[in-house]
Amino acid sequence: MAPRRRSNTGFIGVRQRAAGHFASEITAGGVRVWLGTFYTKEAAARAYDVAAWRFGRPRHELNFPEVRSLTEAQSLSTEPLLRSQGEARRYRSGQRRIDTTEADEQFMAQWRRDHPGDVEAERAFWKDKQTYRRERRAGKRQRKAAVEAEYAKGEASTWGEDDERWSWNLTTTASEDTPSEDEDFDFSD
Repeated sequence: MAPRRRSNTGFIGVRQRAAGHFASEITAGGVRVWLGTFYTKEAAARAYDVAAWRFGRPRHELNFPEVRSLTEAQSLSTEPLLRSQGEARRYRSGQRRIDTTEADEQFMAQWRRDHPGDVEAERAFWKDKQTYRRERRAGKRQRKAAVEAEYAKGEASTWGEDDERWSWNLTTTASEDTPSEDEDFDFSD
């Protein structure tokens, strides 16, 4: 896996705001979670590390990999600047999202340990689905290539919308598919 790209601040999950403060954010469950605004980029990076520890991220995704535990990371981190009620609400919402994601990841890890057969069945399902989709796409590409080859040879239809052959073709096809009054038609096929 390629190393994570660090921003122009030199830290993962930290960006500088126009006012000179530093914002910290992390992606949790596919959603970006705002961790707060800080006076220094180091404080913002430490807030990112606390969240990364809580999510169980590997050490190479931390800004300070020398920190040995979540407790140590929390003790080194500072509270963010909350200059308005809106920022405070946003911060609390982010913390709730982190708590929920953390609990969800712990539950799923326990479930995977308790039900390895289900995990394997799910992997097999997605592998089969991926194979089916690849085969279907390959079939579509082959059909498209065949039509393009016929068109290049002049064998494919080039009828326009206003071409009278369309109406003739539709009426003859429709009359062939419609049973006469005398015929019994079996719809069970």
